[in-house]
Amino acid sequence: SWIMMLCVLNVLLGIFCQNALDSAGTDTENIIQLQLQEKHRFVESLRGLFADWDKTGDGRCSVDDFIKHLSDKKTQAILRSLEIQSRDAVALSELIADDESGSVDLNDFVTGCISLRGTATAVHVEQVNSNNRAILERTDAIERKLEDLSLEFGTSSHPVHEPKWFQCLPGMRVP
Repeated sequence: SWIMMLCVLNVLLGIFCQNALDSAGTDTENIIQLQLQEKHRFVESLRGLFADWDKTGDGRCSVDDFIKHLSDKKTQAILRSLEIQSRDAVALSELIADDESGSVDLNDFVTGCISLRGTATAVHVEQVNSNNRAILERTDAIERKLEDLSLEFGTSSHPVHEPKWFQCLPGMRVP
């Protein structure tokens, strides 16, 4: 009788565990689907917002217009619903603005806003540090070439130096 009861309990436990495993697989698929839907909603909200700003229909918005639109209550509400702070959106617009036209591209705006969601990770910080090191190395190489050219052509009696404002920046080397 005890053995029969253990066998029945074992079968019931097996059925319960199998159902739990099946549910877990379905839950993972549901979570992935929900995340994809959330990203799609996020992108479409940003596209709609940007379309309202884009008066010419060329997929671009000037930084000045961009900043003006950020003071609009509707825009602020949409950005808050997407977990984006207005000050971060302003900083983003200045970072991604085209230097020649002074305008922000729709795709750059959407990609930048996606990057703004969540917090910066150590990988992001290291990526910025790596880019900064590469820029400094290139700048040093250019400076050395300019000094060599200057000495070769005798156009300057002293080497090229960094401007005083550059020397004051934190973490910058002073020659």
